Amino acid sequence: MNTEMRAKKLKLDVGLRSTLAALIFASLTACSILPKTEPVVFYRLPPPPSVTLTPQPPLALTVRIKQPDSSGLLTGNRIAVVPTTNQLSAYQGARWATSVPILFREQVLDAWLQSGLIAHVISDSQSLSADRELTGSLNAFQTEYISGQPTVVIQFDAQWLDPNSRTLLASRRFNVTEPAANAEVPAIVAAFGVAQARLSQQLLAWVLAMPTP
Repeated sequence: MNTEMRAKKLKLDVGLRSTLAALIFASLTACSILPKTEPVVFYRLPPPPSVTLTPQPPLALTVRIKQPDSSGLLTGNRIAVVPTTNQLSAYQGARWATSVPILFREQVLDAWLQSGLIAHVISDSQSLSADRELTGSLNAFQTEYISGQPTVVIQFDAQWLDPNSRTLLASRRFNVTEPAANAEVPAIVAAFGVAQARLSQQLLAWVLAMPTP
């Protein structure tokens, strides 16, 4: 290899090394200016409060509580909020510990078990036979601003079924609202807990008023 060819090769090698170094530097610079991922806090609903009920024999049924049907944002674990009319959004950096349908089912299940007013209460995660089923559609599980006040809104279209005959025995729409102490997420979660507990008790009272099979 003559002197001229060696000089050209050396120049090419230097150019390649310079280009590579520039690419690495650019990559490192880009990584350093990317926004940091916001930490996410996971929330669960407070357990339903103890309620003093008039002593009575438990309803001699096995009742299955199913996950409600839902759609859109309510199928996941985002904490939904409606900041303005018809605009559905979610709180940043906050999530429910599980999906909204499971969260709803578990809270109703817990409240009904705690009451002791139904002989056996199970969920649809258990492969057991049941005399009755509570199912339905969860249409709202969110915070809305009502007259400027952050307010939890839960709307549930309940269905009471005989799973053996696949007969719809009763249906009813339940609406519960609960104002939050402030707009911070912990206060919102606390309001959700109160609203959900009230709804669970309303559902229980409705079921207990059904004709005994």
